[in-house]
Amino acid sequence: MMSQRSGFAVLIIRVLAWICFLLLVCIVLAFPQTDLWVSSLFFKTGAGFEVNGLWWERIIYHSMGLLVTIVTLGLLGTWLYNRLWHRCLLGLDTPKLSILIGLLVLVPGLLVNWGIKGHIGRARPIQLEQFGGEKRFTPAFVPSDQEGGSFSSGHAATGFWLVAVAFCLSGRFGVWFAVALTYAGVVSVVRIASGAHFLSDVVASAFFVWMGWFVVSAFVKSDGTHSDAKRGIPRQG
Repeated sequence: MMSQRSGFAVLIIRVLAWICFLLLVCIVLAFPQTDLWVSSLFFKTGAGFEVNGLWWERIIYHSMGLLVTIVTLGLLGTWLYNRLWHRCLLGLDTPKLSILIGLLVLVPGLLVNWGIKGHIGRARPIQLEQFGGEKRFTPAFVPSDQEGGSFSSGHAATGFWLVAVAFCLSGRFGVWFAVALTYAGVVSVVRIASGAHFLSDVVASAFFVWMGWFVVSAFVKSDGTHSDAKRGIPRQG
């Protein structure tokens, strides 16, 4: 009975995720000027996007690559440790590790950075005529000939992937989840403030990661060893 209720709850969450995503698409297409308005809050005539290029903005920008590398190596090392010692380090069993690595490859890697960016071609705010550039503004989700890489945000997608990692480590009420969510939010805001992305770019990336979690999870089944392994009890055999 509990299993049926849990499965129904997951189904409801997945349906809600898709509904929210469709609402997002409708909103950004119906009110595309919202993106320009939000970006204009960080733009100053004669100075441009003042945050862009500041030392702390550069640190935040480059910190993502370093963090993802460390976390990814940590996940792979955890998988190897679990395989060799038949345990479940940090509560990360094989299904969870598979979901996290698969999610990283699928969403930030393939969907956002390799797929959408190259095909949508949306110009970045800093490149637009409205902000001293030469390119035209186009709404999110609409293919453009501006050859830009604004939609969607790779940094935001990767940041929210780190939130997924933290969720697996501590749950949605844990310290690591709060830290990761704060970091992803800060990165997203800084990317907007620097003129690199629109609000819809970072929000869409968050949704892509959220829905990607459900897609990858659907293909990964628990091996039933998590509860014992989490307590440090070796597998038998």
